[in-house]
Amino acid sequence: MSAKTLEKYLRELRSAYDYSQEFVASRLNISRQTYSHYETGRITPPLHSLYHLSGLYGIPVGNFLELTIDSAAAAKCLSEGAANTGPDNDDLNDFLNHISIPENHKKFKFLKRREKLILYYYQLLDDRDQEDILSFMKVKCRNRKAKIPPGASSAGISVS
Repeated sequence: MSAKTLEKYLRELRSAYDYSQEFVASRLNISRQTYSHYETGRITPPLHSLYHLSGLYGIPVGNFLELTIDSAAAAKCLSEGAANTGPDNDDLNDFLNHISIPENHKKFKFLKRREKLILYYYQLLDDRDQEDILSFMKVKCRNRKAKIPPGASSAGISVS
């Protein structure tokens, strides 16, 4: 992640989740123009904005801190446990790279965040594991349907 800049990372995240600058700005309680300055590098986001971005995207705030402070200070923060590093960071970077490919971006564009993650990880599995996942989902749907009282809606879920 060291080759990335904060502004590039913010643009990639927003694009991957198909959020508008207006939407992200409203979540941060700032103007769209201010958020735009975050993405162009004219303004470095304050810590509370980084914290809210972390919550919005479901990633450790350390991902942003590493890009905003010098490497010595980042190393100190990391050693004190202020940032959560590990496989999740690699997963997110892999996901962002995968979704930025034009043909993949089209597939993911209208999906919700959770749907994007499910589809991404599903595509990484081999055929046998994909079949296991489908079987599991079918069983879960059947079990849920069996628990619904007669006459209640099953939310349009059909299991084949």
